[in-house]
Amino acid sequence: MGAKDVQVEELYSLDSDTLHALAPVHGLIFLFKWQGASSSEPPAGPTTESEHVYFAQQIIQNACATQAILSVLLNRSDDIELGETLNNFRSFSVDLPPDMRGLALTNCDQIREVHNSFVRPEAFLSEDKRPATKDDDVFHFISYVPVGGRLYELDGLKNGPVDHGETSDWLNDVGEVIQKRMSEYSQSEIRFNLLAVIGDRRKILTQKITTMDADISKLLKRLEALRLDDHADSHDEVSRVESQIGMLNSERAGLEHMVEIENDKFAKYRTDNALRKHNFIPMVYQLLRGMAMKGSLEPATEQAKELGKKRARQPRQE
Repeated sequence: MGAKDVQVEELYSLDSDTLHALAPVHGLIFLFKWQGASSSEPPAGPTTESEHVYFAQQIIQNACATQAILSVLLNRSDDIELGETLNNFRSFSVDLPPDMRGLALTNCDQIREVHNSFVRPEAFLSEDKRPATKDDDVFHFISYVPVGGRLYELDGLKNGPVDHGETSDWLNDVGEVIQKRMSEYSQSEIRFNLLAVIGDRRKILTQKITTMDADISKLLKRLEALRLDDHADSHDEVSRVESQIGMLNSERAGLEHMVEIENDKFAKYRTDNALRKHNFIPMVYQLLRGMAMKGSLEPATEQAKELGKKRARQPRQE
């Protein structure tokens, strides 16, 4: 969508040290099982219409993940380079009420195109889609962002942002808010996911390496000057500077390794996205057609059915 120098990182811990280690953290996205409007779950806090918070209601059902990401980006426009598409959208919609913002989001061609590009191809489109029932597992994304020194929860299914109060360090406070929400589910419910919208790790790490290179260069010049000095105290200083250079080189190697990890991770993301977007249906169709022509499709189908029955008869291992 055009935003620069940001990435989404999956989190496995809510502790403050983990969150601060990823700084800058622009916002968090929380995935949980939606319990419906009739749920007995108490509201997380009073709803507010703060003019400082960009909030849009969710108009379409299957866009909560995209909307959760946008809720973070559009509220952190002072810290994130949004790019032309999101800047134009924010400028156009910022004075609209939440429901009209949601409608504008639905009708933004560029955003809709990006969202739809991640939809999996389907062999058959059902024309009798039914609404979810209480027995279905329906999951929902919401966002947590700091705005104006306060912590807000942005849920597109609500009428407005939820104000969780004043915060001097929102990364210290948000964990308690999310833990409280998780505790309201049964102990057997473990299907939660937490994502952080953070700064581009590769760029941040590369900047640290550049700064470290400059420090090492200064120390090397200092070391060269000391070695030309025959005074007795200069020998101790030489040892101290050499030790500093060694420590910095060790830290630099660690940073380079972290950059390699990030590069490998993004290479995997590109592969996964390509596989997710690719339409394999024609290939599968041709494969099945070829098997049918050779007379091997029906035997393979029967073999698969028997294997399925055999597995169904096997007792489950707890």
